[in-house]
Amino acid sequence: MTEDVRTKILLAAERLFAERGVEHVSMRQIGERAGQRNNSAVQYHFGDKSNLIQALYDLRLLPLNAARHRMIEDLDEYGPRELAGAYVLPLATAVVSGAGSSCYARFLDRYLGRGRDFEPFDDRHGSGSREVVRRMSELMDGIGPGVREERLRMVQVLTIRTLADLEYRLETRQIDSTAADLTVSALVEAVSALLEAPTSLRD
Repeated sequence: MTEDVRTKILLAAERLFAERGVEHVSMRQIGERAGQRNNSAVQYHFGDKSNLIQALYDLRLLPLNAARHRMIEDLDEYGPRELAGAYVLPLATAVVSGAGSSCYARFLDRYLGRGRDFEPFDDRHGSGSREVVRRMSELMDGIGPGVREERLRMVQVLTIRTLADLEYRLETRQIDSTAADLTVSALVEAVSALLEAPTSLRD
């Protein structure tokens, strides 16, 4: 029962954070959205908002991080397309399979901002993503460091923003799973293009 209550609170917080932004949501509002009559229920289970966000990362990012590591381990050889898939597909698969029932991609889009880094909790949350990004950077070794850094930021922004929009369109029934799969494939293709496109810029 306790775990069920914790999950309800986390899902309520995720949706409110996605809708309003973390700074505009109180612990009491989260409890009300989760159907908790006790005004201090969220504090009882999580203590403060920072701990709640970490618990939300545990709920969502731990399985995504594990999936990303499995994809990396399965790559005997890799190029832009394979690394783009390893970066995009874990979260994209969760978004499509959820059919709009979660708000996690929208939470990431709003909480992290456009191009902001994940909170530095520990390797359980982001080690797979960082390894993929490291390999992406290696693939672009012929590009100056400034341009390379900007492209990697674009990869993050493009991925999170596109999947947040996809999550919304799935929830509002603007598209079905077939169209969503097409969006994901187009996203992988776009990220791959960012990794392999030549540049005339110098830094």
